Amino acid sequence: MLSQISAFDEMANLIASGIDPERLIAYEIPEQLIARYQFLVNKEKNDEVSASEKSELDSLLMINHVISMAKLMAMKKLAAA
Repeated sequence: MLSQISAFDEMANLIASGIDPERLIAYEIPEQLIARYQFLVNKEKNDEVSASEKSELDSLLMINHVISMAKLMAMKKLAAA
């Protein structure tokens, strides 16, 4: 699991280094993805989620983690400037 987390951190670092920090921090996940995430979470809570939906939910969680890490790195970059 550590190598997976490191890979996510590396992806976040790549994103944070290539985008203006203020723009990255201001980025908001589109409402349609948030709605889809909430829909899938509700299905999972009710034990109604299919295997493909579970995979999609896992992917959305990973993407959210990478974006969150990239935003944190951008905040640190701004604070150090």
